Amino acid sequence: MCIREFELFHGAALTKILRSEKPVALRLIETRPRESWSTYTLNDSIDLLITHSKHQRPVSRNGGGFSWSFTFSQNQIRQINPGSSSRPVWVAMVCARKSPESGDMHICLLNPEEIGKVVNFRATQQSLTVRKPNGRKQLRVYKGRKEQFPVPQSRIDNLGIQ
Repeated sequence: MCIREFELFHGAALTKILRSEKPVALRLIETRPRESWSTYTLNDSIDLLITHSKHQRPVSRNGGGFSWSFTFSQNQIRQINPGSSSRPVWVAMVCARKSPESGDMHICLLNPEEIGKVVNFRATQQSLTVRKPNGRKQLRVYKGRKEQFPVPQSRIDNLGIQ
């Protein structure tokens, strides 16, 4: 059986979390079998939706760097809606490349408060952009053409799960 693309990129995000100093229990929430399952429960205390984009675009202005676009389906919006879960929901956006040799990859981890700032939970589809400016240690989240907030790259390594 082949490894599917989403399994590869979900594995990258989960490895960063599971290899922390604290033990983490992992459970998959199967939402719709015909879609790529994307929400995981960690230590029965938080839900984590993982999505990926491997189509990076060069950014020529504002210090250069690269950007990745993420489109959230109606099902994914439902999964990250705070009203759909009894646990806080986080979102990991894996900023990938077509091949690992093409350059660095990043994980932009949004906390529940940040998700609430950029996602309209009544929409049928939402798009966000993540930029990694050259020489910067923080990723930048955009909605439309407007920058919303920076996200430390180290957040995925420092996720404190009870």
